[in-house]
Amino acid sequence: MAHTADKSRFDHLVVLMLENRSFDNLFGYLYENEEPKRFIPDDAAVFRGVAGRDDLVNEDDSDPPHRFPVRKAPYESPEHMFAPYPNAGEFYSPNINRQIYGADSVPGNITEIPPGDRMQGFVQDYIRVVNESEVWDGKVELERELVQQIMNCYPPEATPVLSGLAKAFAISDAWHSSVPTATWANRSFVHSGTSRGRVLHKHARQWVLQHEQPTIFERLSDKLPLERAWRVYGEEILLASLTHLLHRPLRQRKFRDNFQHLDGFYEDCANGTLPAYSFIEPRMMSNVNDMHPPYWLNPFVASSVVAGETFINDVYNAVRQGKRWDRTLLLITFDEHGGLYDHVAPPENATPPGVPGDENECGFQFDRFGLRVPAIFVSPYIEEGTVIRASGEIPFDHTSIIKTLSKRWDLEGLTDRDRAAPDFMAVLARSEDEPRVETPTYTPRPYTPAPEPRAHQSKLGHLAHQLTGLLAAHLGEAEPKLENVGHMVRHFFHR
Repeated sequence: MAHTADKSRFDHLVVLMLENRSFDNLFGYLYENEEPKRFIPDDAAVFRGVAGRDDLVNEDDSDPPHRFPVRKAPYESPEHMFAPYPNAGEFYSPNINRQIYGADSVPGNITEIPPGDRMQGFVQDYIRVVNESEVWDGKVELERELVQQIMNCYPPEATPVLSGLAKAFAISDAWHSSVPTATWANRSFVHSGTSRGRVLHKHARQWVLQHEQPTIFERLSDKLPLERAWRVYGEEILLASLTHLLHRPLRQRKFRDNFQHLDGFYEDCANGTLPAYSFIEPRMMSNVNDMHPPYWLNPFVASSVVAGETFINDVYNAVRQGKRWDRTLLLITFDEHGGLYDHVAPPENATPPGVPGDENECGFQFDRFGLRVPAIFVSPYIEEGTVIRASGEIPFDHTSIIKTLSKRWDLEGLTDRDRAAPDFMAVLARSEDEPRVETPTYTPRPYTPAPEPRAHQSKLGHLAHQLTGLLAAHLGEAEPKLENVGHMVRHFFHR
């Protein structure tokens, strides 16, 4: 049975997008010892996690092969919450093709991909990535427990904030990244419904200078006064915003004040001055809290999951204690799975964006989704213990954000992908005259960030390397060779 909700049930959508965690990695064991209280729609009332499954196994390519089953990740020590390290493979080819299809290269057209078992190549790809990481980390011993990291899934005790919010409000176990590839393409889909045919992170100048497609930000700006339409908030300065760098139209002078420091978000929550759409970016350079796994032996390059939990808790508290809590819907999600195991094969019914002039890289037709990522919904109109999925055959993906904003404010769609996407308004199923007033509180596990000078001595992490290329392209200079985070900050931001 399909559920609907009045589109006027919220006035402010807040989206916090983190980095590189699969659904199973963070929530596979969420409902191991209890059942969800409500499914939307209610026709498939089984939580799609890994608890109780003994058939979820990957093998390496040795003879005879070694088997690596899904199991609970250790979490007791701070070091456990950085896993996996080295960082897993997150690129369309060869990594994600290998993870899903067991081959480094597959036809871009889904009709040409041969049948066979899916989701069996995570271990094989991770072993390759660990071997290749020697250029960054030195020789790493391929011990069994190191390889097992890619199949491990955290129990709820490891993430009291995320797991607590998922149970107290709603989670989707069927939200997919938009593209089976890495960060740039997926974050491009979040706000423009397309990556202009790109699935690779090469040619930063093309990403920075040629992505002139319209975004949901401009649609909102055309509909509402600019100061009420949207803002992008981040803990780092404007030039470090991936949203700013990946969408050329947003670099117009008139939008400069729409990019603000995270302190502005907390003030807007407290004062009741949130815009219609708030997009929050984590720290990605120094003492980061984006949950992206780190390089080997460089734990201060990329954040601990616990650092992300602290950040999420701060955002949640600001929203629930703010003057517009009763009119706010918070979504916490992740851009892509980051190469971490998930047992659900991506659906193959995605609608290509249909943008004229796009030239698809690697022959990819954009007719299949990426892997599952977490999506948590928080609102006074959400019933406790809810699991939500799209009511039709097309699953939620990142363009569901565009679709929901478009439906709420009567906006024109951007591409064929977001026009075909389901919105998530049905999650607001609680009676309109009975909003939740009392809200749960959470205590993140202890985490102490490094002193900033020490953090600046760290090598550049994956996203910092990517930001370097994008920033250099934006500034019209050659990509510099930078030794550490401090050099990056001084080169780009102390001018």
